[in-house]
Amino acid sequence: MKTRVWGVFALCAGLVSGVQAAELLSFGGGSLHFERDLGHNEFNYGLGYERDWSEDISWSVGVYKNSIRRATFYGLANWYPWAWDSGIRAGLSGGLMTGYHKSPVIGTLMPTLEWRGERLALQAYVVPTIKPYVDGAVVVQVKYQFRR
Repeated sequence: MKTRVWGVFALCAGLVSGVQAAELLSFGGGSLHFERDLGHNEFNYGLGYERDWSEDISWSVGVYKNSIRRATFYGLANWYPWAWDSGIRAGLSGGLMTGYHKSPVIGTLMPTLEWRGERLALQAYVVPTIKPYVDGAVVVQVKYQFRR
C-alpha cells in the first residue's frame, strides 16, 4: 500500500514538473471541526508542494498528520475561477487522500479560499462531512512561495 501511495505522489509531482510558474511549500496547519466533542487532533502539521499550472489552476501533493492522528498523503487539483486584486481567490480543490476511516483512499472536493502575498500565502478549505469516512472541518494552512 505504501508503495502505491508514493507512486501516486511521484505521478502528481511529475505532472507539474514541466510548468514554468509559481512554486510553493505548504506547512500543514490547523483545523476546526464541526463536531466539537469527537476529540480530534486540530494541529495538523505536515509538508506539501504546490505548483501553478496556469493563472487559475494549481496542483498540490504532500503529507500531514490528520485529525484522527494518522498520516495522510494527498494529491489535489486546485481551481480558482474567482480572483480579486488584493491577492484573494476562491474556488474548489479536489483529489485523493489517504489515512481516513473505512477506506484506504478517499476522493474529496472542497470549497477553497486563498490569499497570496509576495512570498507568504494562506489557504482555507472547507472539508465536508462524509460519514463514516471524514468528519467535516475548516482547515487553514500557511504556504511559502519560493519560486515564481
